[in-house]
Order: sequence, then C-alpha cells, then structure tokens
Amino acid sequence: MSLGKKTAQGVLWNLMSFGGSKVLTFVTTIILTRLLVPESFGQVALALVTITGLEAIGSLGIGAALIYQRDNIERASNVAFSISIAMGLILWATTTLAAPFIGSYFGDPEVTPLLRVLAFVFIIQSLGSIHNSLLSKELSFKRKLLPDLSRTLVKGGASITLALLGWGPWSLIWGQLLGEIATTVALWIVQPFRPRFVWDIQLGRVMLLYGLQIIAVETMAVLYTNVDYVIVGKVMGTADLAIYRQAFMVADLLIISLCWITARVLFPSYSKLSHDLGALRKGFLVTLRYIALVTMPLGFGLCAVAPLFVRTIFTEQWYGMIPLLQWLALRAAMDTLSFNAGSVFKAIGRPVIISKLIVVRLLILVPILLVAVRFGVIGVAVGQLGMAIIAGLLDFGMVKHVINVPFRDIFKSIQAALVAALGMCAVVWLFVSNSPYIWPGFALAGAVCIGIIMYAALLWVIERQFVLETSRTVLHVLRPERPTLARQER
Repeated sequence: MSLGKKTAQGVLWNLMSFGGSKVLTFVTTIILTRLLVPESFGQVALALVTITGLEAIGSLGIGAALIYQRDNIERASNVAFSISIAMGLILWATTTLAAPFIGSYFGDPEVTPLLRVLAFVFIIQSLGSIHNSLLSKELSFKRKLLPDLSRTLVKGGASITLALLGWGPWSLIWGQLLGEIATTVALWIVQPFRPRFVWDIQLGRVMLLYGLQIIAVETMAVLYTNVDYVIVGKVMGTADLAIYRQAFMVADLLIISLCWITARVLFPSYSKLSHDLGALRKGFLVTLRYIALVTMPLGFGLCAVAPLFVRTIFTEQWYGMIPLLQWLALRAAMDTLSFNAGSVFKAIGRPVIISKLIVVRLLILVPILLVAVRFGVIGVAVGQLGMAIIAGLLDFGMVKHVINVPFRDIFKSIQAALVAALGMCAVVWLFVSNSPYIWPGFALAGAVCIGIIMYAALLWVIERQFVLETSRTVLHVLRPERPTLARQER
C-alpha cells in the first residue's frame, strides 16, 4: 500500500477512534453539566491544568523520540519504557507534595485533595505510554480504536454514576483515573510489546537528546494552551473559568479535534518524506487544503449558530457560553490552518523550530491576555482570536523558510473553503437572527441544513474541480485495495 493511501486510511481510522471518543465525551459532558454546578468543573479544571503542565515536562519527549527512531526499535522501546516508569513515579511524588501550595495559589483549598488523588494518573499513564507510541509509529491506528473508546466509555460512565450519587467534583476525578486504567489495559491488549527494564546509556542518550527538544516544545505548548485558564481562574474564579473552559472545549471538540486526528498520522508519514522536500511541500499543501475544506465551515458555522446551539444543548446556568463560543469558534477555525506545520518541523528533524515559535507566541499572548482579562471572559476570547491569526502567520512564515512554500500557494490552498464558509456564515446568521420564536432545537436543525447546502453550493460554484477531486480522493481511500497477481498466486 502506498504511503499516501496508508496515511489517508490512518486518518480515517483516527477519525473513528479519536472522533468517536470525542462524540462520547461531548455527550458525557452535556449530561454532567446538568448534574454538576460550574464551580465543580472549575475546581477540576485547575487540577487538570497542573497535571497537564507537569506531564509535558515529565514525558521527556520519549514517545516522539521512539517514533523518530529508525534502528534497534525493540531495545529502544524497553529503554523508553524504563524512563517512562521512573518519571511517572517522580511526577506523582512531586504533585502530591506541591498540591497544598497550588491550592493556596488559586485561593481554593478544595483543589488540594483533588490534585493529590489525580496525581496517580502519572503512574497509570507511564505503564501504557510506550505502547501508544509504538502504535503511532507503526501507523496502526485501527488498533487504537479500543484504547480510545475504552477511556471515554469508562471515564464517562464512572463520572456520570458518581455525579448521580452526589460526589460533586470527585466524580470527575475518579472518572479520569478509571478511564486511564481502562486505556492502559486496552493498550496492553492491542499492542504485543511486553517491556523489560533495560538501560542502554548510548541509546538512551540519543533518545533523550531528541526528546529534550520535544520537551521544550511540549512544555511551551502546554503553557501556551493553558495560560488563559490560569489567568481566568486566578483573576475571575472557578465559575467563570468553568464557563470559559466549556466554551473552549466545545470549539476544540467540534473543530480542532479533526486536526489532532490528522496530526497523529502526519508526523510518522511526513517523517518518511523528510529526504524529499518536493514531496513534503506537496503533502503540506494538500493536507492544508483538505483541513480548510472541513474546518472553515465548522468554525464559521458554529459562530453563526452558537445562540441556538447553547440553548438547545445546555441548561440556563451555562448560557454565558454563547458570546464566548462565537469568538472561540472563529479562533479554532484560524488555529487549524497552520496545525500541520509542527508535523513538518518534526519530520525534518528540527522540532526546536516549534519551541522557538511557541516562545514567540507566549511573549505575544501573555500581554494580550493580561489586558483582555480586564474586559472579562469575552475579552479573553477576543484576544484568543487575535492570537490565532498572529500564530498562523508566524507558522506559515517559518514553513516558507524551511521547505520553501510560498505564501501565494498557501493562500490558494485555503481560498475556496474560506470564501464559501464566509458566504455560508452570512446566510445562516440571517436565518438565526430571524428565528427567535422557534424552539431552539428545530431552529438549530434548520440552520445546520441551510449551512450545509449553502457551503456545498458555494464551493461548487467557486471551485468545481476541487470538489470533483475531493470526491475522487475519498472514493479511492475507501475502496479496498485489490491483491496483486503475485499475492493471488501465493
């Protein structure tokens, strides 16, 4: 099977596993928002932000280093597993000791016990992280379906059950832990790797040198993606943080999740093209074109239907999400355009570029947020949209520098989808604005149907050949590969 088709099928399997998990997560979240108050979500969010930050530092970039490793894979996997277990124990101990200080910083002592229990996630994840990396390295995304769905089903089921029993924020904490246990067990089932504790100084040094670059990337990325939560939680409290985070998560779930699916396939695939810059350039532009084809209408469409969406899905205590979701949907759409740039930098062996770009982003984002938070959570959401546009320009500028992709070609790749999405958004916005007396659920269904029809029609008018090519590509990917004559004779 060709690399291109294997990559495309990898995206489809990721869509089934990661996408299916996200749909279940969304349903679970809707149920939990009806059982728990925003303050409970805010307290757990503060604990999760802490865990995420330490996790990025403690991973040492070993998973990505293993994906990049080309020789002696079995021994490298055992070395990576040994490092993973050691770091899991260190992070658990560090978080347990630091929990009181973190709770004091946020002015909420109830965060301390939540964080101490949640810290066990480090030990649990360390047992399966290398298995997960090996599945990604092998492009075995079909087998990732079980771990991804296991996490979501167990986490969601446990959280809902405990919330019904009145456990409050603890229902989310225990749901998180049980979900990670289910994931680890499933990873050991689908990935035959059986680790041994091995240490090889030379091999470990090579992996850590590559991994240290990844650590910088992941640590900066965590700061970049969580600094808004820290600022909102510190300045405005857990209730406002919960509403802001919920709006952010909905936008990410419906729009950016697609890019996470694609990125999990692109890094291993781009790595195989790292010595052919022409093929890498073409792959980058084709990927960008198809990402824009899907995420532009999602972002602009969600912005238009946000009032109907929130009133249909959530209860009244969450209606403050509406203006936030509108701005954050546009932010998510803009963010997706340069999402695959990071996979290019890692594929050519220069992940340090990502860390440098994120440092620049942080230096721009933090002042924006510190000013924006004075205007409330809506100000923060608007600031995030502005930052997404700036970040995209920075990423495209660096892609142009390292693999010589002109801005003209980048714009041509997204032009059709962007113009069609803008036209669709205007029509849907008019419909939503003139349907105040219709039950939100019916109006939402009507708005979505109008949006789909308008986007497809505009795309057909603007670039018919693009639509035909896309249809052929999808059919080619879905068509089962016929065995060759040599295979038939065996």
